Amino acid sequence: MQSLLSERSETEIPKIFFDWKKFESLDLRSWLSPEIRSIRVFVHPSYQRRYPEICREILSFFQTRKSGSQNEAAKAEYGRLWVRNFFKHLKDVEERRSYYKILTHSLPTQPKRIGCFLGASPNLEKELDWILANKEKVFLLSSDTSLGFLLESGIRPNAVLSIDSGLGTSYHFPQNVPEDIPILTWFGGSTRIFELKNPKIIYLSTFPLDQILRARFFPKAPILENPSLNVSGLAISFFQNLGAEAILLKGFGFTREGGKTHCRASGYERYDRFFLNRKRSLYSARYSPESRWKTRTVVLDSLKSWSPIRIETELSADTPSFSDWEKVLEEFHSPFPGTGKNWRSFCEQVPDLPQEIRKLVPNMSRLLDPKD
Repeated sequence: MQSLLSERSETEIPKIFFDWKKFESLDLRSWLSPEIRSIRVFVHPSYQRRYPEICREILSFFQTRKSGSQNEAAKAEYGRLWVRNFFKHLKDVEERRSYYKILTHSLPTQPKRIGCFLGASPNLEKELDWILANKEKVFLLSSDTSLGFLLESGIRPNAVLSIDSGLGTSYHFPQNVPEDIPILTWFGGSTRIFELKNPKIIYLSTFPLDQILRARFFPKAPILENPSLNVSGLAISFFQNLGAEAILLKGFGFTREGGKTHCRASGYERYDRFFLNRKRSLYSARYSPESRWKTRTVVLDSLKSWSPIRIETELSADTPSFSDWEKVLEEFHSPFPGTGKNWRSFCEQVPDLPQEIRKLVPNMSRLLDPKD
């Protein structure tokens, strides 16, 4: 095969690796282009029958690298939007300070304190009775995707977690969302969230501009890390900072019902209404083939291995309340957010600031410049 390949031009030659163990030790960039957004692995049936163990090893190898490739793809697709939203929302805080608070410190861990994150998997519908019975005993942090279903079912979460910057986030917030439910988000989040009258709780992420913001204005504020790259990972970090010893995950699973990947009444359902014209329906994303869906289960394994607090399945009878959780919040003080000139200076002083962000800051930061 090598001799046959040598007869073809370099542009026609696909990358072929003959030694699995050697391939396994290669640097990711040597075989995966940054432009590639997904990988499909095909194992020959006869090879799978004869060598099941090595086949499992190969499949596991690619699954564990999926998160990293997804992260790079997200940066490439949304990087410009994150920077633009960041400065746009800094300006909004400057003009409407009363709507915003920031997570500035952490509470000490309290034994038996358990938080509950409500995801939007189809099994959330089956867990409705449990949520109704225990909603007064535990802090309910809802994902924006599950918010519509919860409100329809008479459940008001204590807060909503929304991190996606895409336009689709708008559909997760129906018009009748109670205005007193706080939304936990970040400055690169959806513009739609910042237009709502709901109180906003801002957390600082690992995004480089968030890191600069922390260093300049809130040096004691915790950074909410999320190696899993799944919204539930941020919920875990949030509850850890509220002093929770463990977390319950409801509406979090990787089983499907009739191919459906989310509970009813989510924004995806509103987006997909048959009488709305779309260039591309979300049907293909929500009703995905079994082979593609299975690869998502690696998130659960990642969460379990990384989580700094326990992931529980049951609620303790004497779980303490979260009555003091707002102690971790502060209002934005007057020197914040600084001027566009300040931010251009801040970024110039960070030598390892990613080049793609450095290019965008001079123009985007002008939103903060004083008007003539």
